[in-house]
Amino acid sequence: MAIPVSLDVYVAMIYFNAYMYGPLRGKLPLYRDRNVAARMVMSEDWEIFAALLLRRTGSGSQAGVDLSDIEVKSARDGGSFEYQYHRDSWQEKFKSDRAAGHIFISHRQELRHVDVRYVDGSDLSQRFFDTWEADDPYSDEAQQRFRRSVSFGWVRTNATLLLRIEDGEAVYVHGSP
Repeated sequence: MAIPVSLDVYVAMIYFNAYMYGPLRGKLPLYRDRNVAARMVMSEDWEIFAALLLRRTGSGSQAGVDLSDIEVKSARDGGSFEYQYHRDSWQEKFKSDRAAGHIFISHRQELRHVDVRYVDGSDLSQRFFDTWEADDPYSDEAQQRFRRSVSFGWVRTNATLLLRIEDGEAVYVHGSP
């Protein structure tokens, strides 16, 4: 799968500001005043954001990739991106992960800085998926979840930056002058 070039930054940024960044900005003083740790956003928000940005729809399944041909991962800046494989569908999930594109969204400072990066599943295959699958995830009968991670450093070095957001504004768009 090629790097997505037809990005709908305008629509994605409307969603980001209206449903993610803006509401969080409004709630942060309450969290701080009450000494409550803020959860930035739900993974589903990142999936909708990525779907709008990439002009895709969801896959309609929890067993495969998130969007029609894209897996979406998010983490705090510097954190790793977790992949989870379920006992009943792990082999199919490895297959779909290899064929899909992968969006990695990293964020910091309460969403003031967001980077969206892309890498093809074939580029992740040899380095990650093949090795993980060779671990024979469910040889232990009691194991319910098989989790592995792709490091932030690997993503930063190997993935293509598609979009950078600072303070609610798109400051870099891949392919723009």
